[in-house]
Formats: sequence, structure tokens, C-alpha cells
Amino acid sequence: MFSISYQFKLVDFLAVMAVVFFVFIFYFYRKRKKVYNDNIDRRFIKDRWQKIEELLNLKHEMNCKLAVIEADKILEDVLKSMYFSGETMAERLKVAGYKFPKLRHVWWAHKVRNMCVHDLRYVLKFSEAKKVISLFKDALEELDVL
Repeated sequence: MFSISYQFKLVDFLAVMAVVFFVFIFYFYRKRKKVYNDNIDRRFIKDRWQKIEELLNLKHEMNCKLAVIEADKILEDVLKSMYFSGETMAERLKVAGYKFPKLRHVWWAHKVRNMCVHDLRYVLKFSEAKKVISLFKDALEELDVL
């Protein structure tokens, strides 16, 4: 009878472990990038975002406020669609900030939105509105929906 024998060496073990490690990393990297955003209508979001930028470019204070409010609504809708928990936008933003640390920068933009909605005397300057819209855009890009 013919037999083949092979001695498993340390180098072989390390090679197998390296392959397992890279497969493991690849799997979790892909899983991290794909966070329940398959049910999001990206075309709709891009069309809405185009309208937000058009409003902002009018450079009138009320148009800028409306653009900020709409951008916040889009982000809130995306966070809901991605199943981030929370009763309010602030709570969902806090939860999402753990998975996507760049979303923590949006906190200030959300506060500006709240000022626009709740404070009649709040004056939103164009430069500030532009920065707020930029933060919302960065957040939507981070979530891979824009």
C-alpha cells in the first residue's frame, strides 16, 4: 500500500492562520461598510440634495434656513432607514456616532437647525449656512447614501 505523509510545520500553521485572519478582516470590513442602507433610495436623496444646494445658492436668509432644515430631515430619514435607535434625531445621531465617528461633527449643525426652527430672532448668516450644509453633506457621504 502506498502512503503519503506530511509533517505539519510551524510555517504551515502560520500561513493558514494568516489566511484565516485576512478572510476575517475582509468579511468584517465589508460588513461595516454595508450598514442596512440597501433600502435607501439614493436617487431620491440626490435629487433632494440638489434642491437644497439650489436653495442655499439663493443666499437669502429664509432660503438658507429652509436648506438647513431640509438637510437635517434627510439625515434623520437616513438614520431611521438604517435602523439607528432613538426617539429623536439627537438620540439617533448619538447612537450613529458610535459606529460612524465623523457623524459627531454634525451635532453642531443639528443645533443650528434647532435654532432656526425654535428661535424667531436667530439670524442665519450665509457663511454659517454653507458650513452647516457642508457638515450634513459629509455625514450623508460617510453613510454612503450621497
